[in-house]
Amino acid sequence: MELCSGIPLRTIFLSNSNWICFIALYFWRIRPAVFINVAKMLRCKTTLGFIKYICPLGHSFRKVYLTCKSRFCSSCGKVATDNWIQKLQETLPDIPYQHIVFTVPADLWNIIQANRTPALNLLFQCAKETLLEYCKSRGLIPGVMNVCHTFGRDLKFNPHIHMLVSSGGLTLNHSQWKEINYFHHEIIKKLWRAKVLAAVRECIKSGAFKKYPAHIHDLLQKIYSSYKNWYVHIGKKLKSAKKAAKYIGRYTKRPPIATTRISRFIDNQVTFWFQDHHTKQRITWTLPALEFIARLVPHIHDRHFRQIRYSGFLATRVRTPLIAIIRSLLDQPAPNRIHSPTWRDRITHFLGHDPLICSCGLPMVRSTAYYLPKEQLLVPI
Repeated sequence: MELCSGIPLRTIFLSNSNWICFIALYFWRIRPAVFINVAKMLRCKTTLGFIKYICPLGHSFRKVYLTCKSRFCSSCGKVATDNWIQKLQETLPDIPYQHIVFTVPADLWNIIQANRTPALNLLFQCAKETLLEYCKSRGLIPGVMNVCHTFGRDLKFNPHIHMLVSSGGLTLNHSQWKEINYFHHEIIKKLWRAKVLAAVRECIKSGAFKKYPAHIHDLLQKIYSSYKNWYVHIGKKLKSAKKAAKYIGRYTKRPPIATTRISRFIDNQVTFWFQDHHTKQRITWTLPALEFIARLVPHIHDRHFRQIRYSGFLATRVRTPLIAIIRSLLDQPAPNRIHSPTWRDRITHFLGHDPLICSCGLPMVRSTAYYLPKEQLLVPI
């Protein structure tokens, strides 16, 4: 098989029984969430089920196949991201926002992967505390949103946090809004390093981390001393809520690689490209399909893991009253709620006509529905 440009993951997983072969080789190392999400992705818009619509006069019918809603699915991830961006634009006060990336040294990557859930929760907590403390020392409560990524552009396991933080905040007594024009890189970096290492030591002491090398304490001391390996990137300053939502939306609810970056699939070899951060050059790699799959599936999060978390004035329990105060202080009206487009709306926009209108001009009505039983979800297709 030879395919070029924009190859869907489904094609790679099903061709040559690649996913079946991968399961046979690595069954005991595959997490339940991986089985479930891959199974959903492979059945998306095919065998998950359908809803049948018919013309009242019997002229025609249409089957609308169910989507999987998995973040590992490029198609469903795109829809989920668009809806999330729209909702975020309605939520965020229209102020500037700062994009910050928190990373950890490569020496910690294997430890984080081996203790996945507690370690990723640790990164979330440390990033949140770092920015909240930094802003509190300036007498402010910022709005903070964190997104967890476990992959780099080359698909290696590289856990890091993308943060969107308001370039300003409420005073501690909620009476004023003050801007933050500058985020001090060195202060934030030192706070981040201290918090991560202290949290790792506490997880080891409490038994939250089950797997780590015998020389872990010597390793942590070495990591603490290698200050230059702690990267905190103060990224773009985004001038409005609309731009901020669109920008951070690129980092949410999507698979580790876009299909547009998969340039070729031939002889069971996958070719994909990525841009090097440092040289800004496009790099192309070719991997055997099974190795490509092995690089992808570790980035599927466990069930119920929250990849996006909010704090400061965006924290769920205080968001509504505090954002109302901010809008009042900044003299900003609450935005109008926009209806999220349905499947029918999207297809109508794309095709230029309503897919549920019969050729006779009558709207079709729902007739029957079929849903794949849960016990059949993991049966190979």
